[in-house]
Amino acid sequence: MIVFVTGGELAAKEGFPVLKGPYMGQKPPGMKAEIFLDVFISTADNPEMNSAFTKNGKEFYYCTRNNNNWSIFFTLEVNGQWEKPKPLHFSSSNFTDRDLTISPDENRIYFGSNRPLKNGTTPLDLLNIFYIERLQNNDWSEPHNAGEIINGKHGGNYPSIASNGNLYFFTSRINGIGKCDIVVAKYIEGQYTAPLCLSTAINSKQNDWDSYIAPDESYIIFSSQNRSDTFGDQDLYISFRKENGEWAKARNMGSKVNSVSSEICPIVTLDGKYLFFTSRLRGNADVYWINAKIIKELKPENLK
Repeated sequence: MIVFVTGGELAAKEGFPVLKGPYMGQKPPGMKAEIFLDVFISTADNPEMNSAFTKNGKEFYYCTRNNNNWSIFFTLEVNGQWEKPKPLHFSSSNFTDRDLTISPDENRIYFGSNRPLKNGTTPLDLLNIFYIERLQNNDWSEPHNAGEIINGKHGGNYPSIASNGNLYFFTSRINGIGKCDIVVAKYIEGQYTAPLCLSTAINSKQNDWDSYIAPDESYIIFSSQNRSDTFGDQDLYISFRKENGEWAKARNMGSKVNSVSSEICPIVTLDGKYLFFTSRLRGNADVYWINAKIIKELKPENLK
């Protein structure tokens, strides 16, 4: 429930609603996707996408337009009340910062950006994967580029990291399966190996991107464009890992999640309760959520 303040108190809050409790006081969704907090997160006049809560539910990060570029905004629950969102300290309107994910240990935020590799004003030609690290005072560091092994000459975007450090993202590298493919860079003995393209159980000849990997790598959710079983332009798909380590053929997540428009940017909350994603059903990009039990419902019987 959202409680609005009035008069002088409202002016003091700059028109921002009083929001209290887990998930900003919103009633949890059931087994049909619902828009998340259209008062100030999923607004009609500005696109928003790619949102993530910390495990304790007291920090919320999402991406929205900031003048002509995307920026990462955040809000904190302080003394039981949520503050007005603002950009992260480094995320200005000078460069694009988008498609964030919080690592399972919550010590890093990964994201895609065209910011320069070194101090300068010229943006990169392609989005690269960057990360920031949580500092002892609970602030965040300045951005670090994930390096040549990850980004290469073709860049990368929409990073998602497993508990063992394996990094999943999409790129348009040579010798891929489709236009954009989902790849994994394995984290072995403190170093990343060259990214490997996931199999045709996941990647198609179309655009496959925006993948969320489960912390234990037991399933992956991603967005794919113009497949034969699509509900709209882009749908969310899910694939489960078999006992032999291979991926089962991805399946469309169905009408409880997908619409006649585009669904992208899946992220399961770190407490495992909800699937957040972005839909363009209302025209602009908006944040939606659904009970994560949908994942269990879609798991094939032979893999349960």
